[in-house]
Amino acid sequence: MPRAHPNQSEFLFGDGPAPQLAPPEPLADLVIEMTRLWSLPLYQKARVTLKNHSLDELCGRLELVTAPDLPLNPTHTLSLRAGGVEFSSRQIVAWSLE
Repeated sequence: MPRAHPNQSEFLFGDGPAPQLAPPEPLADLVIEMTRLWSLPLYQKARVTLKNHSLDELCGRLELVTAPDLPLNPTHTLSLRAGGVEFSSRQIVAWSLE
């Protein structure tokens, strides 16, 4: 049986709050990368101006309806939803955070 090191019970602690340990969000990196590539505020509350849609403007959390194909390609169209209304990334004229 291995012997414990004589100083094993000594620890160094830094000042400040205790770190929050939580499992990483598995899709966080993917969403961050899609947000960057498509320049859209995915999963944030936004006001979206649309073209070629029955509504000119929507407000709500900008969500993906379906996941894009991999590898990610910003020239491909995203299926999106905000305020319960579906549209495509190509229909977005402008957006602003709410």
